[in-house]
Amino acid sequence: MVRIVNRCCAVLVALAVMSVGTAGAHESRTGGASAEARPEVTQLRCTTGDQEACTEGEPLRVAGENLGKTESILFLGGPGRRDDRRTRPIAASPHRVLVRVPSAARTGRVRVIARHAASSAGPRLRVLAKASQPAPVPAPAPGTGGGVFPVQGGHNFGSATNAFGGPRDHKGQDIFAKCGTPIVAALSGEVTLAKFHDRAGNYAVIKADDGTSQAYMHMQSPASVVRRQRVVAGQALGRVGDTGRASGCHLHFELWTAPGWYEGGRPVDPLSALQGWAPAN
Repeated sequence: MVRIVNRCCAVLVALAVMSVGTAGAHESRTGGASAEARPEVTQLRCTTGDQEACTEGEPLRVAGENLGKTESILFLGGPGRRDDRRTRPIAASPHRVLVRVPSAARTGRVRVIARHAASSAGPRLRVLAKASQPAPVPAPAPGTGGGVFPVQGGHNFGSATNAFGGPRDHKGQDIFAKCGTPIVAALSGEVTLAKFHDRAGNYAVIKADDGTSQAYMHMQSPASVVRRQRVVAGQALGRVGDTGRASGCHLHFELWTAPGWYEGGRPVDPLSALQGWAPAN
């Protein structure tokens, strides 16, 4: 009888030890705050579309994982720290960071610095020296509404199909030009959109100070400006292309009344304004 009681006690003690061990293991798995994931950089892409090179001062898109808490971007130059350059991001989300390449940055790898950790050295970026500034666009002539013609080169307005309205309920005016012809801002304002759309291609929208908007579509590469950037009339935006749903290289240009492009405004025929801004022959 004593032997049976001792055996039962031993079993109960073993079960108690197992229970404590299981509880402890469970607590270690679920208790306390888990470590935040380390950021990771997987791809670099300049706003011109180049994945290997970017010019000083240009916006750079950094793609990866766990980037939402990015505090700064470190551009690693050559060996040592002498030519490393650190700058703050323009915007950050879990999978993307937008940053402007510092003017003193050198060719090298790029690292993300988050609140809790730093990424390993990411892909290598070739940093190009900033080109000399192009000749300034002439000031708008009196009576042109303070605007600049958006296509800086030979162009034509196509046919009735390419005019405002047209058979397709066309909301703007097409301006045909050779692919690669520079596109500039027609009016000063703030960039509200700079994206890609399957129909509009690479496009940008600028809201002028009076609340009206201009839209520039089918650009050859992503716009050289970014959202919330302030631009002035005549500032470079991109180049004529045929991205999206486009037949031939052209700029699809729209003008919208206040309060702006798809923000309650309405499209208006921009042809008269474009003709007023066009340079004299």
